[in-house]
Amino acid sequence: MKTTCIFLILFPTLIFSQAYLGVSYNNADPSNSTNLNLIQKITFSGTNVSFLLTDNTTVAKGLSSINKITFSPTNGGNPLPVELISFTAVANGNKVTLEWSTATEIMNYGFEVERTNPPLNPLPRGEEKVWEKVGFVEGHGNSNSPKEYSFTDVPQGGTKFQYRLKQIDSDGKHSYSDAISVDIGLPNQYALNQNYPNPFNPTTTISYKLPEKSYTTLKIYDALSNEVVSLVNEQKEAGSYSVTFNGSNLASGVYFSRLTAGSYTSLIKMILAK
Repeated sequence: MKTTCIFLILFPTLIFSQAYLGVSYNNADPSNSTNLNLIQKITFSGTNVSFLLTDNTTVAKGLSSINKITFSPTNGGNPLPVELISFTAVANGNKVTLEWSTATEIMNYGFEVERTNPPLNPLPRGEEKVWEKVGFVEGHGNSNSPKEYSFTDVPQGGTKFQYRLKQIDSDGKHSYSDAISVDIGLPNQYALNQNYPNPFNPTTTISYKLPEKSYTTLKIYDALSNEVVSLVNEQKEAGSYSVTFNGSNLASGVYFSRLTAGSYTSLIKMILAK
C-alpha cells in the first residue's frame, strides 16, 4: 500500500513581509502560531501532519486533533510556545538546586532565573517583595521532545526564598512561570569558614553563618593587628553569607579575618601571595 504525501514548500516573502501559520486544536493542546520563516516544509501523510522547522527538528500532530490551520500577518496564537511540565527546588545545605523540564519548545532563547529579594522572612511594614535575576540558562530553540534543565543557587541573608522562571523567546517576548518556595533551614551554630582560595591573589571569598539575628562585623587585619578594611558592620538576619575580599591594593603577606556576632568571635588566617 502506498502512502500519499503532500508537500507544501513555504515562501513567506511572497505572502507577507512577516507571516504566521496558526494552528488551533480541538483537544487539550493550546492553539499556537509559528513564524513562516521558521518552517521549511509541511507534510501531510496518512492521519498525521508534520512541520519541518529550520533547525531540522520536526513537530508532528494528528490531523484529527487539528481544528483549523490559517495564515495571518499577525501572531494569533501563543506568543511563547514553550510547554513547561515541571519546576522544582531542592535545598542542600546553603545551596538550592532548581530543576525544570519542557515538553515542546519553539523559538526558546532561554530562561532567566529570578529569586525574591529580600527573602521571605517577615518584611518590614510597607516593604514589598522584589524579584532579582540570579542566573540564565540557554534554551534549546525549537524542539518537540522533552528537555531537562537545572541551575544551582547559593542564596544569602535568610532561610525562605521563592524562585520563578522568566522564559524568553528569540524575539524578546517573555512569560513567567509560577513561583515555587524553598526553605534552606537555619544554621545550628555560629561559624566563620576558612577563606577560599587560600593563599589568594588578589581576591578571596569569606563565608560565615548566623543561627540568629545578630549585629555583625567582619574586619580584616594585617600581621601587626592594624585594621585594613571593614567588610561587614550591620545587623544581619539569621542565615548563611559570603563576602569577597579584594587585596589588590595590599602587599603580600599574612592577614587575619575576624567575625564578631553578638557574643561570638572567631578569627582565621589568610595569605595574600602576589
